[in-house]
This record gives sequence, C-alpha cells and structure tokens, in this order.
Amino acid sequence: MTTTTEAKAAAGLNHEVIELFRQLSRIPRESGHEKAVSDWIKNWAEERGLQVSQDDIWNLIICKPASEGYETHAPVMMQAHIDMVCEKDGNSTHDFATDPIEFAYDGEWLTSASGTTLGADNGVGAAAALAILDDDTLAHPPFEVVFTVQEETTFAGAETVDISGLKAMRLVNLDHADERELIVGSCGGVGVRMTMPIERGAAAPEGMGGWRIKLTGLKGGHSGEDIHRGRGNAISLLLRVLEEPALKVVSITGGTNRLAIPREAEAVVLAEDETVLRGIIDHAKATFRKEYGSAAPDLDIVYESTDAEPPLTESAFAKIAAAIRLYPNGIVNMNGMLDGLVESSDNIGIISTEGDVLTLTSEVRGAYQSTVDDIVRTIEVLAAILGAKTEYFAAYVPWEPAADSALRKLAVNLYREMSGGEMKLLALHAGLECGFFAEKRPGIDIISIGPDCQYFHSPQERVSVPSIKRFYEFLKELLQRL
Repeated sequence: MTTTTEAKAAAGLNHEVIELFRQLSRIPRESGHEKAVSDWIKNWAEERGLQVSQDDIWNLIICKPASEGYETHAPVMMQAHIDMVCEKDGNSTHDFATDPIEFAYDGEWLTSASGTTLGADNGVGAAAALAILDDDTLAHPPFEVVFTVQEETTFAGAETVDISGLKAMRLVNLDHADERELIVGSCGGVGVRMTMPIERGAAAPEGMGGWRIKLTGLKGGHSGEDIHRGRGNAISLLLRVLEEPALKVVSITGGTNRLAIPREAEAVVLAEDETVLRGIIDHAKATFRKEYGSAAPDLDIVYESTDAEPPLTESAFAKIAAAIRLYPNGIVNMNGMLDGLVESSDNIGIISTEGDVLTLTSEVRGAYQSTVDDIVRTIEVLAAILGAKTEYFAAYVPWEPAADSALRKLAVNLYREMSGGEMKLLALHAGLECGFFAEKRPGIDIISIGPDCQYFHSPQERVSVPSIKRFYEFLKELLQRL
C-alpha cells in the first residue's frame, strides 16, 4: 500500500526535467566514459525526428527548427555537459561503471540513495535541454543544442566540438548552481601533476609496529566553487599528524579527483608504542575538530594495525612535507573588483607515494590567464628546488565578462518580472565551457543559469526540486522571448 508520504513524494518528482534526469542517471556516465549516455540521447533525438550529429568522442549537436511564427528569429544555442564526477563514501558499494544512480528525496532536496555524487552537475542542465527539445507547445526560435563530454576532466568536449556549421550568436549555458544568480564569466585553469623521486630505508626498524591512519569526515566539495568555504583539505591536515617525530612514514595517499577538495587521506606509519600513537591522534583530532567544528562536525581520525614495511628516509619525508606545505593550495588571491569572489586558487586533489615516486595532482584556477600562469610558475620554481618534474593537462580558457550583453539584460529583467527579486551577476570561480565557445565564436552573447544545487563533486551533492521547477519555467519563458 502506498503511504500518503510516498504519494506526496511521487507527486513532487512528477516533472518532465526530473524524469529525464532520472533516465540519464540510469546510465553510467563517468567523465571519459560517455558513449552509452551519448548513444541514448542520440537515439532519443532521432525518435523525435530531430537533426542530430555525434562526433568521435561522443559530443552531440541537436537542432530543432523554429516554431510557427518564429522562423525569422535569430537562433539560440543551449549547452550542457553529459559527464559527471564519480565520488562516493568509503562504505558505499556503488559501481560507477555499471550501477544506475537511484534518487533519495526528502520533500525538497534530491540526493543519491547510495552514498555517491548525484550527477546533477550537469545532468539537470542536460535534462532541461532535452525537455525543451521535447516540448512541441513551446514558441521558440531555432534551437542548436550542444551536449559536450569530459567537462569534469579534460574539457576535451568543449575544446574539440565543431560548431562551425551552427549559426547561433546567443548561448545559454545550463551549468550553474543557483537560480538567483546569472553567471557572466568564469575562470580558466589547468591540471598539474608533480612527480618527485623518494627514497626508502632497507627495512622497518626493529621494535616498531605498523599502523594505518585514516583521516575522514571532511565535507570536501568543488575545488573552485567551494574553495572559500573553509572545509579543510584532508591531505594538508594529515601531514600535520605525520610530522610528529615519534612516527616514521611508509606511505601517504589521499583524494580521488583534482577537481574535488579531498575529504579523506590515509597513511601507513611505524611507531614504537601504540599509546604514543593514540596520544598523537587524539591530540590532532581535538585540534582539528576545534579548527573545523562547524565546517566538518564529522571529522575523525582512526587507526588500525598493519604490516611494518620499510619507511621513507627522513630526507625523503622532509621533501614530501616541504612539497605539501609550499605547493600553492587553497585561495591564492581574492578578486579586487567583485567583493567576496575568489580570483585565483589551487587545489591539491590527489597525493600518492607509490614505489619510489611522490605524485601530487592539483587544479589551478584563475579569472585571468595571467594569474593561472603565475601560479604555474610558482609550482615550477618549487619543483626545481625539490628536484621534481611537472606536467600540465586539461587546460581551459577564461570566459571574461562582456561589457554589454542583450541576453544578460533580458534575463535580469525577466527574473525581476517573474520573481520580484533581483538576479545577482557573478563571475564564477570555476571553469565553465563557455570560454571555449567564446573563443570559437568571437562576439557570441553568453549567459549561464541553473537551479539550486549544493556540494558538487561530493557524496553530499543535492539539488532542490522546487528550484528545478522554477528554473525550468524561467528557461522556457526566456527562450520564448528571444
């Protein structure tokens, strides 16, 4: 028997965008593995008689002619990415390669039911674009919808998608996370991987036992949008534990994605006395809980016994500590023009000490290419001092705000008309694909919008169902006025 609560929940999720998002969520779509979801969208479009093309890395372009009476209106492009970041809690058994993402709903917020990222980034935007294409009652100009891949890893989709055959000089990007904000610019950035040789002793010293230490319970989040929220980086915090002289370090691992602020990190250490180890951990735990009490109330440090293996030499660990402490991490500069906005940052997202190599992987972001280049230069100087090597990948260009934008004015006025409030203009401290489209098509008018989403790139990711509905009504009305 269906309860009243279950019936209300089902009614709350009865919406075309949410249903299409649910269908997308049944298909694994980790960044770099988008073929299945791209094929599904392609078939979906062909079933509706829409013109669709798919390239060799699974980008899609779908075109729909203008509705009656709009044939002379200039075309408009909509754009979203179909990949997602795959993060999960340590106790989740979800397999991102095979398992669908099921929804949990509390009456307002939609989350993953299995302790994983939800994929609202950017599944809801993609679903909204599909819903628009599926609505034959909507009055609209010609549509050119671009679905890109690998946004969360390399930006290869936006970088390589061929839009030379399209005509639109107006673009609505659907990859934002606050319905009250209008994004008018975004930062550029680059992935960085630094590798450094490290040395180990010949054997574990006699009388020392092996212990595995794990720091957990941080909130993590998006390495750009959440970098200013003071949530802590598990890699940096764990280092503070490992620097205790009573410990000898065997290995360090932490983080899973350079685009996500690390929530967990662990190390294997040697210690002569469990009582001493427990005291070190208890002290660190109390210190960190005081420092991050409100941002990470679930912060914990646990340990268990393990094999005693050869530790890193003292000089090797000293170099690792220097690398973590001196590598740019967190906010580098605040924006001098827009109060409260981060201008540039770096995020150490992954660390590993496999074999005889330390690897640090980070994401550099900046509102200007010059500030991105400046942070990269700092990393290069540090690498030279430490005898390390650097490589750079997945670079993307800034989208600098336009001085004048008809699309921006229309969106702001429409939001005021529909909500009675004012839409905040914001240049985002995150990389959007808009910069690539601005580079490919000089003079194109671009805005970015989306519903209320929180905790991107973490298992706490959630999206507001009422906001999805309001966002979609706004999008429909915006398109009808173009």
